[in-house]
Amino acid sequence: MSALVIGGVDVVGPPEVPTQTFKADGQWRFPSQGRRVRVTELVVHETVTRSVASTIAVLRQRGLSVHLILGPDGELTQHGDFADVLWHAGPRHNAQSIGIEVVNPYLVRFARPPWTRSIVAPWAVESSYVLPTPAQAEAVMEFIDWAIGEPAPLVEIPNRWPGLVGGAMQLGRVAAAAGRCDGVLAHQYFGHADGAWLVLYAWLRLEAGLDAPTAYEEAARRATGVASAADVSDLQHST
Repeated sequence: MSALVIGGVDVVGPPEVPTQTFKADGQWRFPSQGRRVRVTELVVHETVTRSVASTIAVLRQRGLSVHLILGPDGELTQHGDFADVLWHAGPRHNAQSIGIEVVNPYLVRFARPPWTRSIVAPWAVESSYVLPTPAQAEAVMEFIDWAIGEPAPLVEIPNRWPGLVGGAMQLGRVAAAAGRCDGVLAHQYFGHADGAWLVLYAWLRLEAGLDAPTAYEEAARRATGVASAADVSDLQHST
């Protein structure tokens, strides 16, 4: 059974997601920038890298840090206790959030297998987007499902999707996320252009009730060629 470290205690994590923590030999732990007793935001990031090791190296070089990194095979590695304040989302979000970095080359010119598919995406950097692997998309969904369920003391993330505005899942900035905004967030809602497609996929799985292959195809289709949001109004009746 996979475990995560929360407040210094090993807690059962998402059962379908293989996980290693910083307690394992050779795993890096980012230095804590403070401690907290409550987490209410989950922020999804993407890396523009192709490995966990290169992601850690880039973050260290930039003086940044994150709690979780998700590799291309859907395995999580934990690099900070959830009680640690880490620097991944800016001053308005760091104190109450946990961050998950999904390893993804993002830009077509950096793509290599297993990242083999991209879409035309005016909302993304360079107007195209390399899709995360299906294993990564599922692992993000599983982690979100766990985080908004009944995971552990300290983790109190509500089942709230601030990116869902007027029948569309936002793929750009979200006004409510300019400040503290409890729930499931993409970094793209207030920062760099990353994480929004994965939040869309997770919503299609968890709230619209689509199976994994259908959600993957629908997330790709609905995010293709649009400027700033994916229309999901036809699926809201399922929520």
